[in-house]
Amino acid sequence: MSKPASLTVTDTEFGDQEAETLANLGLQRGSDGLISWRPDSKDHPRNWTSARKIFDTTVIIFLELFVTVVSTAGASAAHAAQPEYGIDNVSSILAFTFINRQPLHPALSEPIGRRTPNLISCGIFSLFSLLTGTVPHFAAVWTGRFVTGVTSAVPAVVTAGSIHDMFGGAQHVWLVVVWNAGSTAGLCLGPVYGAYVASACGGWRWGFHCSAIVTAVYFLCLLGVRESRPSRILKGKMEVLRRASGGGSGTGNLDWFNPDHAADVRALVRLVVVQPLRLPGTELIVVMVTTISAVSWGIIYLFTESLPDVCMPMSAGFTRTSSSLAFLAFLPGVVLSLLPRFEGKIMGFAIAAPALAVGLMWYAWTIPPAAAQVHWPVPTAALVPVGFAVSEMAYTLSAYLTDAYQLYAASAFCGLAFVRALVSGVMPLVGQQMYPGLGANIAGTIVACFALVFCLAPWVIFRYGKTLREKEPFRQTQFGEPSQESGSVAD
Repeated sequence: MSKPASLTVTDTEFGDQEAETLANLGLQRGSDGLISWRPDSKDHPRNWTSARKIFDTTVIIFLELFVTVVSTAGASAAHAAQPEYGIDNVSSILAFTFINRQPLHPALSEPIGRRTPNLISCGIFSLFSLLTGTVPHFAAVWTGRFVTGVTSAVPAVVTAGSIHDMFGGAQHVWLVVVWNAGSTAGLCLGPVYGAYVASACGGWRWGFHCSAIVTAVYFLCLLGVRESRPSRILKGKMEVLRRASGGGSGTGNLDWFNPDHAADVRALVRLVVVQPLRLPGTELIVVMVTTISAVSWGIIYLFTESLPDVCMPMSAGFTRTSSSLAFLAFLPGVVLSLLPRFEGKIMGFAIAAPALAVGLMWYAWTIPPAAAQVHWPVPTAALVPVGFAVSEMAYTLSAYLTDAYQLYAASAFCGLAFVRALVSGVMPLVGQQMYPGLGANIAGTIVACFALVFCLAPWVIFRYGKTLREKEPFRQTQFGEPSQESGSVAD
């Protein structure tokens, strides 16, 4: 456990006056002498009113959904913009998709809170979306997509921590489910958004104009969202106590536990840079599940490049715009990912792994040229189990990281987001080369074979998960004994 951050003033004897002063602020002094939250404090995010929680949670979840939509809309924009700029296909895909959603920022939501990163990133996202769609130079696309990619990764990193701040127990479980389902749905809706906004409004630039407008509205909504990180709120209360103690309030020493305290610049760098990058590289189960989640998530990005080209030959009525509707077939699978919540996390993962392999193999061998006479609904239906698997795997990892790392969930997600963004950025380039080069059937089979390997992962977790978690070095260093993992209002 980290050492407590001390704000020491002249000590006085603890007594009724101190207890009353602390109680008025929703605080108490524990048996260890440190000041902490009272379980019934109305200012702790777990005890906020339902209306406050609903508003804040709705805003941050839908912000994450929309920026995810914009991330997968890049493939359709890349094809539309290519003739305008006179560039090759690879350069266009690189600019519109690969550099998008790269989380180069550290996990700043721990030391500076949840609200500020969301506000700043949303405002920047809106401005650079406008730049991408307005400035008629290819350099603007590179710059705009890179900056929006970096800032769009912020909600993915922050939202997990925000949900943990405000909810516990069953509410927390279902909110993480909804958040993950929304993110996966956003991946699938992106190609449809990009294709149809461009078609309806007169060009690919309108996809980014609309993005700028929508995120500007979200920015205004975020102004009404409260800071939810308990340690940040508690720090403000300690400042109030310090000033009051100087005026003779009768409060004793002001030592309190601050998990975000950094004694110097080196400690701050460790907290916001080293720690997020170390988690997915040193914790064995996190390495395994991060890899699986990143690859399964990236499969949707693979389809953004390959699916329209596969769909168009299957029906004379399909255009590149209408073929984007095939992505809607993923959505029923996303909805089905709610069902395993009545069983258990790992059991859902055990179902999702083979579902992904079966869905990908089914798709690979019911598309042209091997299945030239098969009607398009047959391979399209194969996308339902793929959507289920991607959503379920994302939930399993999210739930694991949130449960295991609690206050440090945003740090854990920062490392995950980095790996996932790299894989997702590479996938459209892989699809652009692999499907035409090998043929859709062979390329699809190779992808399905990778998914078959993932079927071993649930059984590794069943058999060795507890042992591996107990040996994780970060977990032992930060949390110590299991009794300190309660996730209660005292966190």
